[in-house]
Amino acid sequence: MPLDQDPTPDDSPLSGFMSLGGHLDELRGRLIKAIIVPLVIGCALFAGGNYVRGFLVQPLMEALAAQGQPTNLQVLSPTETLMVDLKVAIWASLTLSLPWVLFQLWKFVSPGLYAHERRYARFLVPLSVSLVVIGLTGLYLALPYMLALLISFGVEEPRTIAPPPSALVEGAPRIPVLDADPASAKPGEVWMLKQDSQLYVAIDTGREDGRMEVRTIATRTTGNLTQQYRLEEFIDFLLFFAAAIALAFQMPVAVLLLGWVGIIDTRMLRGYRKHAFFVCTIIAAVITPTVDMFSMLFLLVPLYLLYELGIILLTIAPPQAVSEGGVFRNALGTMIGRPKYKPRRTDGNEGDE
Repeated sequence: MPLDQDPTPDDSPLSGFMSLGGHLDELRGRLIKAIIVPLVIGCALFAGGNYVRGFLVQPLMEALAAQGQPTNLQVLSPTETLMVDLKVAIWASLTLSLPWVLFQLWKFVSPGLYAHERRYARFLVPLSVSLVVIGLTGLYLALPYMLALLISFGVEEPRTIAPPPSALVEGAPRIPVLDADPASAKPGEVWMLKQDSQLYVAIDTGREDGRMEVRTIATRTTGNLTQQYRLEEFIDFLLFFAAAIALAFQMPVAVLLLGWVGIIDTRMLRGYRKHAFFVCTIIAAVITPTVDMFSMLFLLVPLYLLYELGIILLTIAPPQAVSEGGVFRNALGTMIGRPKYKPRRTDGNEGDE
């Protein structure tokens, strides 16, 4: 409850003093609110497991189809699909609900912070969440190209045959190649889709609605190698890569924190660019889930660009600018060569007035 004597300024942590029981009640309420959203999102994702799973494996399907490989994933146990859906629901719910969880944490700790300390948190938390969103979005957009490149190394030159000089040879079987499934089909009718180069057969299974079920016959390019992947292994590969990207994209946040406490500065960061590139190479090699050079380069380039972004952010957002709420003015001044603040060591007491 508020103090009746010796009032303190509004930005002081003591202005909202609360008893131990009040803190525990507040903490309990915040924890319940923080847990409810991930649970709801996780249950919804698990209920829609087919759609979520299809969304995640779509880049692999497109890459396999482009290389003439079977677009099917292996499931080697009766519980594998269930466990994969559960794993994806847990990880995706934690990722999607992270801003809400951080908001609840912020609502609990912010009353005990000074004004300049709240400015630091308001700058870092949105930056951290934005970097994670950018990193995961970039991963999903770049994944089809990376997978296509990796799959192409296991594809052999297909066997070819010359077309007839005139019309199709008399009596040769003809299978229509379509852009989409036909609107209707007779039992036993066969067609091929251009998008995945697979054969489809209409079969009468006695459905009550009278509709035909479509079964597929996987095709592949001629050669000695057939690329067939397992569902669980691909999802593990994707989740590990996503976690590595989310962690790696926190480099600017780490640079800012080290700069604010005075351990590093922009001059030091610029002087150690070669060393930073070497360290980024080591980190990319360690956390890349595969052993190929292209996946490592896919992670190395953003890592080093994030290092440069850290230098830029520390230039426009030194500790004094953040504590006094002058980041925007300092950024405009930096653009015209006249920054309002210059990075310097801080004792943490700026902005308490």
